Amino acid sequence: MVDAVNKCPELAFLFPTDHDKQQQIAIGFFAKSDAGFQQCIGCINGMLLWIKKPTEADCEIAAVKAKKFFCERKKKFGLNLQAVCNAKGRFTDICIGHPDSTSDYLAFCTSSLKYKLECPRFLRPGLCLFGGNAYVNTSYMATPYKTCYSGKKDDYNFYHSQVRIGIKCAFGMLVNQWGILRKAIPNRISLQKTTAMAMCLCRLHNYCIDQCLAAEEPLCMDNFNVECYGGVSTKGTPGSMSQQS
Repeated sequence: MVDAVNKCPELAFLFPTDHDKQQQIAIGFFAKSDAGFQQCIGCINGMLLWIKKPTEADCEIAAVKAKKFFCERKKKFGLNLQAVCNAKGRFTDICIGHPDSTSDYLAFCTSSLKYKLECPRFLRPGLCLFGGNAYVNTSYMATPYKTCYSGKKDDYNFYHSQVRIGIKCAFGMLVNQWGILRKAIPNRISLQKTTAMAMCLCRLHNYCIDQCLAAEEPLCMDNFNVECYGGVSTKGTPGSMSQQS
C-alpha cells in the first residue's frame, strides 16, 4: 500500500511552478494574516520523525553513526522531516534525507526545493517562504528579526509567526491523524521503509484535506495503542499540535 500511494501521480507533492497558482497560495495566507502579508508562498519547518535507535545495519547504509539520529533537545532518536505547506495545511514539498541532529537550514540547503527557488523567475516576483530563525533571510525566504522585544521589529515578528505557525499546525494534524507517528517507530522497520511510510502518510494527509476528511477525533483504539507503547496521546485535543512538532 505504501508503495502504491507513493507511486500514485495524483498524490505527488507539487510545489507550484505556475505564477498564477503561486499567487493563489499567497492569497490564502493573506486571508489568515492580520497584518495583511501578501508575500507568503508557503511556511517551512522541520519535524522530528520519531524512531527507535537505528540498527548498525541501518547506520552503515546511512553512512553515519547512531548518535547523529539523536535529538539532544527532545531526547529522542529521529529523522529530520522538512516540509512546506500552504494556508490549508496541505504539504507542497517534503524532504526526509537527514538524521535529526542535522539543522533545519542544512536540511533545506541540500533539498531540491532550494535549488528550484534559486532559479531565476521560478517564483512570482514579491513572493517568498516564511521560515523561523533556523533559516537564513534571503530573497526567497523571510525570517523573523533576532533579539527584538519591542517596537516595529517585534510587531513584525508577531505577525510573521501568526502566518508561520501554519506549518506547525499541519504537523499537528498529521501526527493527530496517524497514531503511528506518536510513538517511536520500531527499528525492525528499516530507515528506508520508515521514510517511505512517512512520505505515504504525508500524501494521505493531503488527500484527506482535499476530500475534507480530516478526523474530528482520533479513534479510541488508536489512542489506547499509542498510550500502551509509550506514545503521545492527543485524546481530547483533536487537530492540536503534537508534542513532536
